[in-house]
Amino acid sequence: MRMYALLTEPKGDISKVMIYESKYRVYLFLFETHENKGANADYCYETLEEAMEFCNEELNIVEEQWVVINDPKDGEQHDIIY
Repeated sequence: MRMYALLTEPKGDISKVMIYESKYRVYLFLFETHENKGANADYCYETLEEAMEFCNEELNIVEEQWVVINDPKDGEQHDIIY
């Protein structure tokens, strides 16, 4: 599962985030721009709940802001929307 959210107000240099839940971990990607470019930073979490909690508490992202998108295909980057 993969989803992203645009921040209503940038937090520092972060204006977009993406969460990618793989079989083994949950990755949180941070972006400086709304453009479809690679992430500037990333974090790894054990659970989706931990990643969502960080986004809510640190970046003020609420559930309604999340947009669910397709998982990347084999060989595609996880932090790019194709």
